[in-house]
Amino acid sequence: MDEVLLTNVFFIITGTAVIICTMLFCVALFYVIKIVRTLRRIIDAIEAGAEVIAEDMHQIRAFFTQDGLIARLIAMVAGRRRRSTRTGRKQAESEDIDN
Repeated sequence: MDEVLLTNVFFIITGTAVIICTMLFCVALFYVIKIVRTLRRIIDAIEAGAEVIAEDMHQIRAFFTQDGLIARLIAMVAGRRRRSTRTGRKQAESEDIDN
């Protein structure tokens, strides 16, 4: 074969291969971009959820510390114990009998 003909065949095959590879690369790049956008939306949603959880935890911590929940619980438990003691019952029964 003539060298010019061989060169033309080589360039046709190479050009076709480059075009096919470029098209495959563009398709792959398109899907990668879609995946990255989806991951970005997921990460944004996770960050928003984390902010909400952090705010809720802050409110819970404030509820336990600033509002004195522990003191209220102790007072409530102590108040019920005083009412349920035997001496308290006896006094309440004796008051009922007296009235």
